Amino acid sequence: MNSVSYSKEIPLYGEYDICVLGGGPAGVCAAVSAARQSRRVLLVEATGALGGMATSGMVGPFMTCYDREGESRCVGGLFDEIVTRLQTRSAVIAPENTDSPSVYTSFIEKYHRHVTPFLSFELEIVLDELVRQSGAELLCYTQFADCIVEEGRIRHCLLNAPQGLICVSADMFIDCTGNAAVAEKAGVPTYKGEEQSGIPQPGTLMFEVGGVDDDAYSARPERPVKAYRTPEAGRYRVNHYHVYNVDAADARSLTDAHSEARLQVLDALRVLREKTPGFEKAQFLGAAPVLGIRESRHIEGEYRITVQDVAEGTKFHDRIAVYGFGMDVHNRCETESGNFRTEVAKRYYIPYRSLIPKGCHNLLVAGKTISCESQAVGGMRCMPAAMAMGQAAGIAAALALSCNADPRRIDIFRLQAGLTDAGAIID
Repeated sequence: MNSVSYSKEIPLYGEYDICVLGGGPAGVCAAVSAARQSRRVLLVEATGALGGMATSGMVGPFMTCYDREGESRCVGGLFDEIVTRLQTRSAVIAPENTDSPSVYTSFIEKYHRHVTPFLSFELEIVLDELVRQSGAELLCYTQFADCIVEEGRIRHCLLNAPQGLICVSADMFIDCTGNAAVAEKAGVPTYKGEEQSGIPQPGTLMFEVGGVDDDAYSARPERPVKAYRTPEAGRYRVNHYHVYNVDAADARSLTDAHSEARLQVLDALRVLREKTPGFEKAQFLGAAPVLGIRESRHIEGEYRITVQDVAEGTKFHDRIAVYGFGMDVHNRCETESGNFRTEVAKRYYIPYRSLIPKGCHNLLVAGKTISCESQAVGGMRCMPAAMAMGQAAGIAAALALSCNADPRRIDIFRLQAGLTDAGAIID
C-alpha cells in the first residue's frame, strides 16, 4: 500500500485578514507592510528565527541594492529601514560605505559595488522588533503543511505546530516559503529548476570564521571559496562548494545534500587556513543550521519574466521593484560553467503580474519563486530584491481586501503610489 487515509478534526488557531507563510526577507517585509495597512496579519515561520537565508542560512552580505554599475540606488523602502535599525546596533555597514573589490566582496568586483555586510543575530533581533511593532502576529516553529481550496480560493491553511496540526483562515495568503509550497498545494502550476532539464542551481552550506588578519587578506581565496568580511573585524562569512540537484521540496534530498555539504565545509576551511593569507589562524565559528538553497520551484504566473526582459530592462507598466544584480546562475552540474552568462540592463524591473499565480484568486507569491525564467531569476533571488517583492505583496494584499477585489483587479497605480509613499523605488 502506497498511501493511507487520514481524517481528524483540526483546531482553528485563528482568523486573519492576511496570512504570510515564510519569515525570510520577503515574508517579513510582506507581513510588516500589510500590517501597516491596518490589517490583521499572521506571519508563520518554520524555524525559531526570522530572516531565512540571512540568519538561519548565514548568507551574507546583502548583495548590492544599487544598479548594475553601482551608481544609483534601486532598492529602498523596508530594506533601508532594516539597515537603519541595524546601524543603531552597530551591526551593519551601510551600502554607501562599501565598494568593490574589497574584503567585503571577497575581492570580487563585477556587480558587487555597495554590498551590505551585517550580523545575523542582530538582524534576528531587528526583525523581531519590526514585526512586533507593525502589529503583525508571529508564529515560529510552525511549518506549512497543506491548504483547503474551494472554488479557486484558499479557505484554510493547515500548519504543523509543536502542539500538533492547527488550522488558520484568512482572506488573503502570501507564499514566501522559498519553494512555492503554498502555491503548489493550492493547485497553482509550478515547475522546478531550469525549464529544459528541471535541474536547479546547486546548494551551499555557509559558515563563519573569526580570528582573521584583515590586513593580510588581500586577494580572493582559491576558487570557488569566497570569504566576505562582516562588520566585526576578523570575522568572515564563507561561501564555497556546491551540492548538486538538491530538491528543496523533498526531505530525503535535503538530508543527503546537507550531510554532503558538512564535509565540504571542512575542505573549504582547509583552503582558507592553508592557502589564503590572513586566514592561517582562522577559528571556525560554526556552519549554518539550514542549507542554502538558490533555486526550487517557480510558479506559473500572470506574466513570466524572461532573460530578454532582464537583459533589455523592460519597463513594465505594473512594475513594483527595480534591481541591478547580474543573472548569477551557478553551475547546475560539475561539468557546466556557471555565473554571469548574459549581461543585464543597468536597471531592470519586476512586474506585479509575476507575483500573481495562475489558478488561485487570493494568493500572492514573493521571492525567488515568482514567475520568472530560471536564468532570469539568478539576480532577483538576492535578498534585497526579495524584500522589495515582499513589501509590494503586502501592500497589494491589503489593497485587494480594501477593494474587495481579486488581486489581479487592483488599481496598479494605487499600489505603485503606496510603494512610493513607503520609500520603495520603482523607477
